[in-house]
Amino acid sequence: MKDQYVILTGSKNNAGDYLIKYRAKKLFSLLRPDRRIIDINGWEQLNLKQLAIINQSKALILMGGPALVENMVPQVYALTNNLNDIKVPIIMMGVGWKSQSGDWEDTYNYPLNERTLSLLERIEISGYYSSVRDYHTLSALRFNGFNNFLMTGCPAYYNKDFINTEFRSEDINLVAFSLGVSFMRSPSMEKLMKENILVCKEKFKEKSFKVVFHHSLERDKFKADYRYRSRHVIQHNKFADWLDENDIRYVDISGSAENLINYYNTVDLHIGYRVHAHIFMNSINKKSILISEDGRAKGVRSAISGIVLDGYLEFRESFFSRVFNKILPFYDRFRVNNNLTKELISEINYEDKNDFIRLKSSRRLIDNNYIIMQNFLKQLP
Repeated sequence: MKDQYVILTGSKNNAGDYLIKYRAKKLFSLLRPDRRIIDINGWEQLNLKQLAIINQSKALILMGGPALVENMVPQVYALTNNLNDIKVPIIMMGVGWKSQSGDWEDTYNYPLNERTLSLLERIEISGYYSSVRDYHTLSALRFNGFNNFLMTGCPAYYNKDFINTEFRSEDINLVAFSLGVSFMRSPSMEKLMKENILVCKEKFKEKSFKVVFHHSLERDKFKADYRYRSRHVIQHNKFADWLDENDIRYVDISGSAENLINYYNTVDLHIGYRVHAHIFMNSINKKSILISEDGRAKGVRSAISGIVLDGYLEFRESFFSRVFNKILPFYDRFRVNNNLTKELISEINYEDKNDFIRLKSSRRLIDNNYIIMQNFLKQLP
């Protein structure tokens, strides 16, 4: 066998997905320099050549993202029709759950299909620990009978230049508001996001304020990456039109980790819905307030605490809600947090007066989780 790992990654267009892969490779370089990394697209079924490369490696590692979903196989990882074609240990790294309501009780009966369960059984008996990015994911796996997992946090939390450093509050000059995705299917979430943006624009009118798109606004590019999601880019462009109408500047940072890193390195305060904007800002000791639109944000709160506000209070999961949502175009499954905008401004004012004290706690938790990440990487074959 060769001294190498094959990693299956999911980065197509979303800047956050690229950041996961970028930071994971940095961790391998730092903590496992004895292994070369070969990167393969996780959503594509493995061909014979790729299988040969995998089977000459020390392990196949399924990398990051909200990959633990009911149809993880084949929706996220296409793999092969027969898992026995893969002869080496299969291990997960920094994988997260994806629950719309995101409540802790959702972890007790988290649905997974037969092929996904078969993959997890193979991972469970690999002889090595796998890792997840938050405690909600850890609980969902436990209640499905899988115990060979560690809560390491997402690889994107870790920048070696900031590990075990002290968070220091700096002046706020540039403010970024990251746009979520729930507005595309929820009129109430769209209304709330626009309200958030307008109030923040007024709050920071003497500062530089921009809205940030993590998915591409270029229709052709987005369709090439997500052929079945043309509505997605249309809705994002409509939102950009609204920003133009309200004289609000915006920026598209999609397509690479470098775009995300280079932009947010210039930002003093991030506010918004994008989980990996929040993770990145915390990783480099910068201010961030995350607003939840699904279970991914609630998972972040379980992993590093910090400042995570509820953008919604309920997501209607009943059978009738699903039916109404399909037949009634304007049926809204979200019950939004109508106090969010007031809470957001109050939170900014409070934290600004107190040097963003809650982010100091996040820094310590990231450092503690890094110890577990180190242990995970060192025990790999």
